[in-house]
Amino acid sequence: MKKIGVGLVVIVVIYVDDLIITRSDKDGIMHVKKMLGAKFDMKDLGELKYFLGIEVVRTPQGIWMLQRQYVLDMLQKYGMTACKPIATPMEQNVKLRPDVGEVLEDPTMYRKIVGSLIYATLTRPYMCHDVGVLSQFMQVPWKSHLDAAHRVLRYAKSMLNYELFYAYGMDIEVFGYTDADWAGCSYDRRSTSGYVFSFGSGAVSWSSKKQPTVALSSTEAEYRGAAMVAACEIAWLRKLLHDLGYVDLGPVTLYCDNMSSIQLANNPVFHARTKHFEVHYHYVHEKVLAGDIDMVYVSTQD
Repeated sequence: MKKIGVGLVVIVVIYVDDLIITRSDKDGIMHVKKMLGAKFDMKDLGELKYFLGIEVVRTPQGIWMLQRQYVLDMLQKYGMTACKPIATPMEQNVKLRPDVGEVLEDPTMYRKIVGSLIYATLTRPYMCHDVGVLSQFMQVPWKSHLDAAHRVLRYAKSMLNYELFYAYGMDIEVFGYTDADWAGCSYDRRSTSGYVFSFGSGAVSWSSKKQPTVALSSTEAEYRGAAMVAACEIAWLRKLLHDLGYVDLGPVTLYCDNMSSIQLANNPVFHARTKHFEVHYHYVHEKVLAGDIDMVYVSTQD
């Protein structure tokens, strides 16, 4: 990947009235601060250390991003400070359903817990799938769902010191992994697809989401995940990097554990067996032909 000079490029991240201003040199940052200060009443808090519950720690080796204090506050808020940590977020082979157990009289607590867990996934990719499952029952949660949410809180406590790390001096390379759980939902048999993308040494984008329709095969489930979710995210990441001055990106390597999906992406010749695939699922094939994506097989065990 090659970076070219594109003049003064300053990145400003805005959330309501909180701003992060960044650039590779301090002069550009100070210039923007001066311009904004002339128009608005602003307070300079100095080097970024804490932003919306996310802690940023700089070391000679790189930058750490964590939400340790946020998780501690979350555990205290829901009376789980003294809970026993647990190694897995959900019980093995247990499938949550919307019609098993006892309906909660007041779903407010459940909704608050799940909402807090959703925000905790900003630095915790490993919790995305479990929090995504819990979020499916926000409308009418049952007691079994609340018990599962408490278990995820216990798991969050066990992973309290896990952090995202972005090392200095790493080669800039974008690559990702995509996977799908074919017919994994026990009550509607829809599949869940997910991805994670890394930039340099750390993950920068991740998602876990149930597919909108039932897949008739594992190949269809995997291909849908690659086309509808992962390929669109790659297109967005490439556009973002281009705006930041990076050119000659080359194809983004996308690892997948389904050989049939990879073959379809490279050469969709099995028309008779894949005619039920909707047209937009071939979006990933177009990206492969354009050289934006290079789908590579990776073993499930890896």
